[in-house]
Amino acid sequence: MEQLSQIKNIIFDFGGVIVDLDKSATVNAFRSLGFDAEAFVGTYGQGGPFAGLEIGNITPEQFYAEIARLSSDYVRKASVQETLTPASIRAAWNKMLVGIPSHRLQKILSLRKQYQVFLLSNTNVIHWDYSCDTLFSWQGHRPEDFFEHIYLSYEMHLLKPDEAIFRTVLERSGLHAEETLFIDDSKENCRSAEGVGLQTFCPNRPDDWMNLF
Repeated sequence: MEQLSQIKNIIFDFGGVIVDLDKSATVNAFRSLGFDAEAFVGTYGQGGPFAGLEIGNITPEQFYAEIARLSSDYVRKASVQETLTPASIRAAWNKMLVGIPSHRLQKILSLRKQYQVFLLSNTNVIHWDYSCDTLFSWQGHRPEDFFEHIYLSYEMHLLKPDEAIFRTVLERSGLHAEETLFIDDSKENCRSAEGVGLQTFCPNRPDDWMNLF
């Protein structure tokens, strides 16, 4: 990453950068319902119906139905089908979203005084609805208070690390890549962003990016 002196815009990833994640909590929550989600819940990306939800190819209702269908392939017990309701699936899926410490939210608000600040996340409608209602509600705020614009994979039908998602963000927001810093905890995503000319920072821990400013 070059010096911040030329940076006018910041694009934040969400998971592992702004919000703390615990993917094992989701795997364990699904396991308690009788469903093995470990093969589908990855460190930087999802598989199966979880991936379909993340890129916006299926609705939450289709997601719930597919999880219930897949569960019968793993465990053929009537009790499993009874516990895998839309509400229980949604709760298990949201378990990975631990929370956003207030000091990160305060920092983003302060950065908006000097930079244009954006969000670009590989996420899904279930996680985003929960985040809007719960995680960004600090001191009565809404997500729109923290970002100039919010770009979400399930709405764009694009996923990082596809370079197309970065080009789309730059084009839609009228940003110059060389003036824009992208912060993401995935090295693969950062390499892809650098391929379109973005400056990048890949934190090892969620708070690492705060030391840049």
